[in-house]
Amino acid sequence: MASRTRRGWTIVAVFFFAQFFIVGGAYDTAGVFFTPLVKHFGWSRTQVSMLTSAISLAAAIVGPGIGWMLDRFEAKWMTTIAAVLCGLAFLMASTVHTLVWMVTAYALLGAGAAASTMIPTYFVISNWFVERRALAMTLAITGIEVGGTVTAMTVAFVIAHAGWRTAYLVLAAPVFIVVVPTLLMFVRSRPATVSASAVHVPEGHHGSSDPSQPGLEVRTALRERSFWLIAISYLVYAIVGTALVVHLVPYLIGLGLTPQRAAAVLSITLALNAIGKPSFGALADRFGIRLMYSLNLFMVGCGVVLLLYARHFAMLAGFTLVYGLSVGAPIALMPTILADSVGLRRYGSLSGMLVTLGVIGSASGPILAGAMFDRTSSYIVIFELFAIGLLIAGFLPMACVSYRERQTASQPAAQTA
Repeated sequence: MASRTRRGWTIVAVFFFAQFFIVGGAYDTAGVFFTPLVKHFGWSRTQVSMLTSAISLAAAIVGPGIGWMLDRFEAKWMTTIAAVLCGLAFLMASTVHTLVWMVTAYALLGAGAAASTMIPTYFVISNWFVERRALAMTLAITGIEVGGTVTAMTVAFVIAHAGWRTAYLVLAAPVFIVVVPTLLMFVRSRPATVSASAVHVPEGHHGSSDPSQPGLEVRTALRERSFWLIAISYLVYAIVGTALVVHLVPYLIGLGLTPQRAAAVLSITLALNAIGKPSFGALADRFGIRLMYSLNLFMVGCGVVLLLYARHFAMLAGFTLVYGLSVGAPIALMPTILADSVGLRRYGSLSGMLVTLGVIGSASGPILAGAMFDRTSSYIVIFELFAIGLLIAGFLPMACVSYRERQTASQPAAQTA
């Protein structure tokens, strides 16, 4: 048992560094590459915004197939091959001369990241841990924020001293040197002593739905206002959150910050994510998910308001703190408020719908912001719309109703009838 525990924590560390170098390197550096690519190729901001959208769309397309393959093949082979694909995509990005090939490179990054880190992390760690599973999962996923913090600053430094092509080579190196060998050596789908049929599936696992669980059927949930209130609020958040990852650095450069300082602001906000996520989760357990999810969205909206005045240092500092602590938490709170509103009976299907909606928002947000800048030569109008949308979305979770409250209210009516 001790040997299994040590191996399990080793796998957690392996996925931490895989998330660190692959997801952090692919997603959170997009804003740092933004201005150099615009200057070098003359591409519009709408065109450069397509890079992050390509990551999101590619991950969404390959996701169902990855889940199917993990049920049938050993995870180490998929994760290793996909990590090699990510390394090759970084190399490809360093050599491109056309927008089509750059978008293709980022699409390969999205597919490779989904197959090497995002989906396998949940699958493998769920099989290796019964006790302390949540802690293990959280630590592995935190590699995204930590990796984004470090890689964004590293890329900014390399671009300033050696150019953007060299920066992509720097991102590729640790994937081949660190991630690929460790995934191949240590990752296994499950302990050798546990059969696939005996694996314990935790409550709330995003796998097959269980009709014995309490909750609503899909058709019933889709007729309830709570599902759509959550869907709208999460869509707004996804649009804004991804757009700012891409456009924050060029916006701050436009205000007069150096590229290095603008990248440092992005890195600090990403680092604060690692504090904000667990903090909002603990507060939601104490004060209620609807209240904290609403407060979370309000804080993100207030952060965007502060960003509008970021020419002043105090406002920039306020944005970094407020936005950094709040922007990552909705990813963790949305599944919780969904479970509270619709239950677990068809949670897999319903959460899948919201994830797909979030991917659509993530893909469209950067393009929307880029197109608005190309039209007006300013981010002010679109950022104002982002702030208004988030502040309105912050009211929506408070109108959600728990399915348990709905059942309790219907029982006296049924007894009276």
